Amino acid sequence: MPRRLSCSFRLFLAPLLALTLPLWGCSTPADMPEPDLGAPDLATPLGPDEIPLVVEQRCPGGPDCADSGDNVLYVGVAKRDITPQIEPFTDTNKNSVYDEGEPYTDVNKNGKFDEYWLAGFSGGRQAYGVLDPVWARAIAIRQNQTTVVLVAVDSVGLFWDETPEVEKLLDKRLGVDLLMLHATHNHETADTTGGWGRDFLTYGVNEEYQRSYRRAIADAITEAVQGVRPARMTASSVLVEDGPNHDMLPYVNDTRDPVVIDNTLHTLQFVDVSATPPQPIATLVNWANHPEALGSDNHLVSSDFVHHLRTELESKGAGTVVYVTGALGGLLGPGHAVPVDEKGVKYPKDGPQKSEVLGRSVAKFALSAMADPKAKTVAGKDARLNFRTTSFKVHIENLKYQYAAKLRIFRRSFCCYDEGRPLSDENVPSAITKVAYLNLGPASIITNPGELTPELFLGGYGGEHKGTYDLVDYMRPNAPNLAMAPKGPYLVDLMEGDRAHRMTFGLTFDFLGYIVPRYTWLLDERKPYFDGAPGDHYEETNSVGPRGEAEIVGTMRQLILDGKKP
Repeated sequence: MPRRLSCSFRLFLAPLLALTLPLWGCSTPADMPEPDLGAPDLATPLGPDEIPLVVEQRCPGGPDCADSGDNVLYVGVAKRDITPQIEPFTDTNKNSVYDEGEPYTDVNKNGKFDEYWLAGFSGGRQAYGVLDPVWARAIAIRQNQTTVVLVAVDSVGLFWDETPEVEKLLDKRLGVDLLMLHATHNHETADTTGGWGRDFLTYGVNEEYQRSYRRAIADAITEAVQGVRPARMTASSVLVEDGPNHDMLPYVNDTRDPVVIDNTLHTLQFVDVSATPPQPIATLVNWANHPEALGSDNHLVSSDFVHHLRTELESKGAGTVVYVTGALGGLLGPGHAVPVDEKGVKYPKDGPQKSEVLGRSVAKFALSAMADPKAKTVAGKDARLNFRTTSFKVHIENLKYQYAAKLRIFRRSFCCYDEGRPLSDENVPSAITKVAYLNLGPASIITNPGELTPELFLGGYGGEHKGTYDLVDYMRPNAPNLAMAPKGPYLVDLMEGDRAHRMTFGLTFDFLGYIVPRYTWLLDERKPYFDGAPGDHYEETNSVGPRGEAEIVGTMRQLILDGKKP
């Protein structure tokens, strides 16, 4: 069972929180019922009736979405460089950060030093320069007057509040029915949430930069929608692994037991059929791996291995490449991976070489997938586009997140609690968030608002997705009890479309941290959420709390199942 928070720690923290600024409030939507989760069986996924579901939008066929047209698939793409302007400085006291009075170059001539703190890993990592650019890349898909836009941003994460801010900048005549802002979860660019400043108590966002990237995102959306062209789509997938033993170590590793890795790389390529000869417009790539191959000692802005993956594919005629992160929670990353270049040289050490070799290696898998004769090409009515969305509440039980919100380090809206009472197990703030379920020809996509552990998406408790690793290291303390693991069906089992083309887009609409299976949940009893429990339990410290998995995954399940009701 999930460990309850220590009373003594709550009693210590509550007066401290009460002295700080209040959380942002918001009213509870009238059509959003409170889930009564009770004490569900940890080994059983939430059933269809356990979380009330309100589908807020359904296209085509919904009241706000027309259902008429010629069935032609139209696609447009655009990108904007959102690389921050880094100002060089002389670190006279050798403390690795800029301090007042140190010489600097005023690049933008605004009379002040512009700080940029790199997000991901620990805080206090100041940007010294630029290794390669970071981007906002928008792809617009329209069919029968239904328009969906996905924007992949090289960012560690984007709170839900960013979506309405971007929407304010858009011309309503664009007719965007669904806007999905996605963060690649890049660990090597400017903080976009506030949590990676100079220290734990310092807001890390450069607000001028925040306004500029919102404008850039809006400009990319506008160009993509206005530039749609008749298209066909080819869906393909491939397993990123080497050899008969399904070795994933050159590319990705899982550092939390059980070892379950979603190593399927998906591509959706869109080709302009009005051109002679037809020309690629864009290629969407979906894979699960933390973009952190440069490592925690890096101080240069970069899009990490994603940069090399995109440039390699674009050099091979893939059109504009839009990279989308999948289920990378738990923790799927390249930290222990050892990519190998074409000459057989291994790169175990984090840094630019490892990042480049990893990106180019994975790009080759994407190229092989697109060349596969089993790839499925569709157009017209066979490329059917439909979606449904729902907004819902997620309890923010994490004391660290509550504290950050009180101190205005996290500047996002919260609701549904009594601001006049101390925070407690019974008075917990909630965040309004959102998920979407899309079908596009043979492909189906379910979004999630954080870092979903792969086993919550595809199972794998029988060792189906562990590669050459042991599923569980029982020598580690607090190893998971797989007898308590959910038996399925899992999210991927419930989805429509071809099995090979079912995917999840992580960190879409929101950034709610790790989404951790309830049966493995464990907190440090002395300093809950601030320290991880012994063993593989770091992810709990950066998650919303144990109720979060039930609320998020249960709602995702419900949204998928909604279309299957008689």
